[in-house]
Amino acid sequence: MSLRQTRSTPDRIRPENCTCGAKLAENARFCHLCGRPVFEPEIPEAAAPPPIPQTALPQTGSLGGLAQLPVSFSNPIALRVAFLMSLGVMLMTMIPVLYVLSPIWWLVAGLCGVLLYRRLTGVSLSVKAGAQLGSITGVLAFLSLVVIIALTAVFAGKDLFAEMAKQNPDISQALNNRPALVVGVGMALVFLFAIVVGTCAAGGALGARFAGRNAKS
Repeated sequence: MSLRQTRSTPDRIRPENCTCGAKLAENARFCHLCGRPVFEPEIPEAAAPPPIPQTALPQTGSLGGLAQLPVSFSNPIALRVAFLMSLGVMLMTMIPVLYVLSPIWWLVAGLCGVLLYRRLTGVSLSVKAGAQLGSITGVLAFLSLVVIIALTAVFAGKDLFAEMAKQNPDISQALNNRPALVVGVGMALVFLFAIVVGTCAAGGALGARFAGRNAKS
């Protein structure tokens, strides 16, 4: 049964009788007989949600945006790769037979570091960035060599220097002259640093150029 609508209010039509037949009082909101509401509750139309602005999604994966960082000591991926390559150089240096080929291992460490960095990040380094990665590898490799030399001097230095002094008396005089000894050791370390870092940087540049050619082909 439908409501008979005969009286109007400013906002909607007010029925005169309820569906149960009872006459409704003026301005009544519920029927006094059956309790039925005079008006059905109005359900407001749901407003359309505002459009969500599209933003650039962050890169997923364990590496994330680290791959976009420039190659430097602040790049954890580059530092990790350089550290692994320096460990390889240190292991090769500790093998007596392979110690003679140290310059080759420095070159290979720089080259392999670039290839490993590309494999981990998917980023092809430029020749300059490859040389920078090789330089970082060279610095860490030089530090590892210094540690090996220092340990050798501590544990076997006396016997080694004594044997060298027997073969060459000039060495004995140089060892007794502390200022000259300090200067000589410092110059040797600077020379070794330049050779190691330069060779590793050259290897990194070669690796970046090699990887770039493969990417183009």
